[in-house]
Amino acid sequence: MIMAKAKKYYLCQECGYKSVNWMGKCSNCGSWDSFEEVIEDKSKNKKNKYDLNREEKEPQPITEISSVKRQRLKTNITELDRVLGGGVVSGSLILLGGAPGIGKSTLILQVASLFSQKYGKTLYLSGEESASQLKMRAERLNCMEENLNILDERDYMVLENHISKNKDYSLIVVDSIQTVHIPELDAAPGNLTQIKEVTNRLVKLAKTTGIPVVLIGHVTKEGELAGPRVLEHLVDTVLQFEGDNYHMYRMLRAKKNRFGSTNEIGVFEMKEKGIEEVANPSSFFINERSADVSGSIITPALEGSRVLLVEVQSLVTDAAFPSPQRLAKGVNHKRLSLLLAVLEKRLGANFKEFDVNLNITGGINVEEPGLDLAIIAAVISSYKDISLDNDLAVIGEVGLGGEVRAVGQIEKRINELKKLSFKKVVIPAGNAKNIAFDPDIKIDAVKDISEFVKIIIK
Repeated sequence: MIMAKAKKYYLCQECGYKSVNWMGKCSNCGSWDSFEEVIEDKSKNKKNKYDLNREEKEPQPITEISSVKRQRLKTNITELDRVLGGGVVSGSLILLGGAPGIGKSTLILQVASLFSQKYGKTLYLSGEESASQLKMRAERLNCMEENLNILDERDYMVLENHISKNKDYSLIVVDSIQTVHIPELDAAPGNLTQIKEVTNRLVKLAKTTGIPVVLIGHVTKEGELAGPRVLEHLVDTVLQFEGDNYHMYRMLRAKKNRFGSTNEIGVFEMKEKGIEEVANPSSFFINERSADVSGSIITPALEGSRVLLVEVQSLVTDAAFPSPQRLAKGVNHKRLSLLLAVLEKRLGANFKEFDVNLNITGGINVEEPGLDLAIIAAVISSYKDISLDNDLAVIGEVGLGGEVRAVGQIEKRINELKKLSFKKVVIPAGNAKNIAFDPDIKIDAVKDISEFVKIIIK
């Protein structure tokens, strides 16, 4: 009998691209040193492991398909429920990513504890910490619940066999997806083959049992989730936990959500007793603002359905090198360069001999275009070394022609300013027609940046 030869090829661990020869750089995704050798034994009668439903089905008209409303399980953490779209959907697979030490495991351990109180038994599979280490953390976080079960195991088959006999869990946590593996696969833990197979089996487990599963994943130094992109495609929800070790706050965003919006944001604070939600984020971000300092302005930034008041700071100084520096934190530096070009072209300002630094305080990252006018206000204030009024805020997008364009949800932004006692706001003229007179706040409308500068610089 002729034995089938084993097939050998090289697989990119980032994108799954196959090559018969090893390559230093993947021609498909451009990643370096990402190829690993894979030996596929053709003599084995392999089944399709990725077929999540082996029952043969026939197509049917969409009008005849019965609607199934999935149950949402509230976590009792308002900020987390907001980002998820109202709670954890039963049978869903959630991927939580974030830098090491950011608080991923702390947050999910608190969620598992709350679930065990409200919905029954929860299972925490730890591939990184021992059971005793998790107990020490749970004691510190006051998460010592009898229904919270810990399994410190890296073999996925142990989890699958256990769930097949115990299907009464309300939540399963896998910490982390990069450490859990299937021993029968000829691949190291954390590589493409292992992650795809483990995730596919977890998808099947969640869908067949109705138990929601939370996966914890690491991120690269660029801020992207470590491992293959296929992982993000397989799960229902991808959450990103942001922040750094130098600020107490943490931001939670949804990069993907099959059961809700991806525009929502949750704000948390890291404390000794764990992660706590921030009830009033706007006050949190601007409470340490210095008075009568040039280069500082407040703007109401829109993050999903929520308005956050953030402080934009700028520092314009004489250039230390022949090539002036453009540094930005919390906003894309290319956006800063673009707005400086608009100022030079439309107002005749000269920044060729100055270093321009920009910062969004608190470490928050803001991408919405309504931030443009605040950036210009901060830069001009520092450039002329004139402080702006402490009770002033500005909102608006700036075009390349210097025009100030309208932004969305202007009334909601102004109401947030009024809550924190701001008395003056500059808005785009395009928004002014929709705003009624308000005795509590003075509203100035501008059409272009020339008119804007005349109002704020007196």
